Amino acid sequence: MKRLCFAVACMLGSVALGQTGGPPSYSAVRWDEDYSYLREAEARTDLWDPIKYIPLNNTGDMYLSLGGQVRYRYEFWDDANFGAGQQDGSGFHLLRVLAHADLHLGDNFRVFLQGKTALEHDRDGGPRATDEDRLAIQQAFADVKMRWDDGSLLLRLGRQDLIYGAQRIISPLDWANVRRTFQGGRASLTLPGQTFDVFLVQPVIVDREHWNENDDDTTFAGLYYTRQMPDIFGADARSKLEAYLLGLFRRPGDTDEDRYTIGGRFSTNPKPWDLDIELMYQFGEIDDDSISAWAVAIEGGHTAANCPLKPRVFLGFDIASGGDPDERFNQLFPLGHAYFGYIDAIGRQNIIDVHPGMVLTLSRDVNVRVEQHFFWRQDTGDAVYNAAGGVLRAGASDERYVGSELDILLNWKIDRHLSAYAGFSYFFAGGFIEDTGDDEDVAFVYGAVTYSF
Repeated sequence: MKRLCFAVACMLGSVALGQTGGPPSYSAVRWDEDYSYLREAEARTDLWDPIKYIPLNNTGDMYLSLGGQVRYRYEFWDDANFGAGQQDGSGFHLLRVLAHADLHLGDNFRVFLQGKTALEHDRDGGPRATDEDRLAIQQAFADVKMRWDDGSLLLRLGRQDLIYGAQRIISPLDWANVRRTFQGGRASLTLPGQTFDVFLVQPVIVDREHWNENDDDTTFAGLYYTRQMPDIFGADARSKLEAYLLGLFRRPGDTDEDRYTIGGRFSTNPKPWDLDIELMYQFGEIDDDSISAWAVAIEGGHTAANCPLKPRVFLGFDIASGGDPDERFNQLFPLGHAYFGYIDAIGRQNIIDVHPGMVLTLSRDVNVRVEQHFFWRQDTGDAVYNAAGGVLRAGASDERYVGSELDILLNWKIDRHLSAYAGFSYFFAGGFIEDTGDDEDVAFVYGAVTYSF
């Protein structure tokens, strides 16, 4: 398996390094890529262009677009879970392959199908929940789109990825070997400078041995509004306001939970400054208890574009309420590691996180991000929760300080198709971890290469 993964990476690298030009960068969800410009023969300059646009009629408005992605990642952990449980002495390998077909039947109808295989090799103790899904349908939906002079309405039904805002609470979780997806429907109204989305879905449960099915005990619904605000700090600042109302309805066992999340996010980049603020409040009921939970996320930065390495210095602050289940913030379906560290020890529940950092641009295609997180419990009577929302450590301690995490991540965009990253993370166990069990510091080393087409 090691030799196979290495050979695949080398082969893809040798193919990609010979290519130049082509359309914009690939999307995280792939369905929002538009290859209709390839109707013009002179626009076809990339190796993969013959399969990105396969005309099915003379006018060219009916066509098939094929694509995919291969990603290999190596992970090595020292004292995972602070030394508790199964340990792995030599690291392990993750391989994920995605392939899709995007069929356009005129300008107003399409069918999108994406398959997935995710494999783990050589991990002591076997695959984690997000490591392996041998063969699955990641996405399978049909779109109907109605257009007019200054807007459009999209209706989508089927299995689909959801991605909104900064992915703090709704994300396809691309970091994991097994991506997240949903089954249901979505409508999206687009008007000049604004969009309004409505969706009603159920999360898809991963079954490594069989076809994945919906979670019939959980329904997720939402209204999500986005408005561009070019009058604030000028058009180049790309100021944007997002507002949403989300509903999570769960019926596992004897539990009866109706949880609503109302939130807003403002982001802007009046160079050299940038700012991102998101506020969230949850209400509803768990059985007979009224829910009242909240979270706040803020990050601001400054980029010295005229200095060597163009450093961006930033400071972030995250806080999410803890306590009893009716007081504890539910992080819903997040991209957690991007905000609480790549070790994924911490989730957006009962936590305070202060995280200063810096991004250095080593070249046009290479950058390095260095970040330090400092974690405390918001409520000392509650546990600490991991990125998956499970209990990392029960709250049998009065100590508030959980610990700190150093993250160093190098990103390299080798060319349009091929990219790589490598990182090192170290979690320094704090007083709460020391009080509640195994307390070894955690080290995490990883690297990945991804080829997209």
